Amino acid sequence: MATTTTATDSTVGVFATSDEALGAAKALKDAGYGDDVVSIVGKGVKDDKKVHGWIPVGNEAGTFGGWGALWGALTGWLLLGFVWLPGIGWVAAAGWLASTLVGAGIGAGLGALIGLAVPEDEIPQYEDDLKADRYLVIVHGDGETVDAAHRILDGAGPVRVSRYSE
Repeated sequence: MATTTTATDSTVGVFATSDEALGAAKALKDAGYGDDVVSIVGKGVKDDKKVHGWIPVGNEAGTFGGWGALWGALTGWLLLGFVWLPGIGWVAAAGWLASTLVGAGIGAGLGALIGLAVPEDEIPQYEDDLKADRYLVIVHGDGETVDAAHRILDGAGPVRVSRYSE
């Protein structure tokens, strides 16, 4: 699927479990969405809080033990990073948002979503979702790309899915 990383349209699906988020990610991948437009954010690192840094994609990806199937399954497709977000704790982010969150440093929170047309007053709602151990699956791109992704996420059984456009 042809996508662009400069467009600011986005869709955010909130999923109750890592299995549901993984199912949505698989559906996006099967539809041709790449790591340059898909990200997943969640708190699936509770068992081991001393992990910091990057896990490269491909054959060099690390093993994940107690971190669950979601993060292990995504390492072959999406870049994975960990960051401490104040008020939320350790968060794992896979995809293009991983480098944004880690690169922006502690305290940036989910403010990166504002650049994807998510209204600033809705950011706390997504922070609350992470605190409640839900998973965010985020896709950005041009309008047509995001519309198709929104339909895929909506069909994957999210708690809710929202579409944003500037």
